[in-house]
Amino acid sequence: MLDPGDPRVEWATFGRVVEDFLRGPIGAYLIDKARTQSDAAVEALKVVSPEDPVEIRALQTRIQVADSIVRWLGDAVHEGQMALSHLEEENDG
Repeated sequence: MLDPGDPRVEWATFGRVVEDFLRGPIGAYLIDKARTQSDAAVEALKVVSPEDPVEIRALQTRIQVADSIVRWLGDAVHEGQMALSHLEEENDG
């Protein structure tokens, strides 16, 4: 019997909720916007003056923020899948 208070159960549930969110229109929209923002900043970096450290840092920050959002959501899904996998192994063994 699974204990609902087990952190692995909570992570598995959370991961599934995030996965469902990402499959929906809002999640897809956010991922698309983050990737578009990152791609646009990379393109801007290609043409920014190397003499403009303020603009370079601003573009790098935009890239890092956008990439972090995508990574955090992916990490949540992955952690949930790993927790579920461990619970299934424990249940089968």
